[in-house]
Amino acid sequence: MSDDDKLPALRKRISSIDEELVQLLEKRAAIAKEIGEYKKSKGLPVRDWGREQQILKALSEREVKLLHPADLEKVYKEIMGACRHLENLEEKVGYLGPEGTFCEIAARDFFSEAGNAFVPYDSNWQLFRALEAGTIDYGVTPVENSTQGTVTETIDLLLDSPTIKICGEIEVKVHQNLVVNPGAKEKDVEVIFSHPQAIAQTQKFLREHFPDAKVKETFSTSSAVRQAKETGKSCAAIGSELAAKYNGMEVIAHAIEDNPNNQTRFIIIGRIQMRPTSRDRTSIIFTLKHEPGSLFHALEVFSRHSINLTKIESRPARHLPEIWQYNFFTDFEGHADDGRVKAALDELRSHTMFLKILGSYPMART
Repeated sequence: MSDDDKLPALRKRISSIDEELVQLLEKRAAIAKEIGEYKKSKGLPVRDWGREQQILKALSEREVKLLHPADLEKVYKEIMGACRHLENLEEKVGYLGPEGTFCEIAARDFFSEAGNAFVPYDSNWQLFRALEAGTIDYGVTPVENSTQGTVTETIDLLLDSPTIKICGEIEVKVHQNLVVNPGAKEKDVEVIFSHPQAIAQTQKFLREHFPDAKVKETFSTSSAVRQAKETGKSCAAIGSELAAKYNGMEVIAHAIEDNPNNQTRFIIIGRIQMRPTSRDRTSIIFTLKHEPGSLFHALEVFSRHSINLTKIESRPARHLPEIWQYNFFTDFEGHADDGRVKAALDELRSHTMFLKILGSYPMART
């Protein structure tokens, strides 16, 4: 075969494989539709998160020579989303907006584009109310950052909500960028807008490059980019590349965060209880009795049942009338339906004044 013939021949082979793939996807979609109809006839939930997580987990463990496992996972998310779309099962996913926030990036990474509509909300409060009202099916919101800690507003809203549960989580590597109006240079910048957390994450960069610039806080990095655009060439913003793209702005300094390991953990919230997947996390909030050694005895419960705590943090107990009472927000490995976790929670209740399970859900794959 001559060199002139090689490329057309390879492309012909690709076309043949594409044809096979389409036929196989059609077969998969037909079976998925049949399963959906069966579930409806039996009154079962059409979407099975546990099953989806099992499929994605099996893919992540599969040995592939050329494809990156993360890319393979994204492909399968879209396949499953397309199958749901076939059954007119489009779901609405809300996120803390506006468009271009890291929260939108997390939402689009976790959910498929196919079969889902993404809706931005101006505040966490609005996001939670929309979910409680059934306006959206799921929500995505930040719960903690690796350098700035817990997002306390999210924890308080979870505590106050009677129906919302944590259904999943995703960790996103956060890269902050200096965003300017087209054609603007560093020397033109006099004012920088951004969210307080983004400002805190880029202190070293700001001191070295903009010691005399005025730094102004906004309620999101995306709104900061929009405000910089509206204000003019002398204004810049710290935000995501996606926000810059949405607003027709330019990034002149990439990854300006002080800590290269800057990550944010986002939670997926909904109104359903997730089934065990063998790799789960449970989040709870509890308030201790005023007794000597109460915290020790509470934590000893987890040790005795061989449960690994991954987070514990105290917050003022706003829901109790007494002052100087504290809630303990705790994450641990395992599902609330697991035998040893059930036993531990039952025992923990005897040491607490209040205990709420915020959700058991599949752990983020890292």
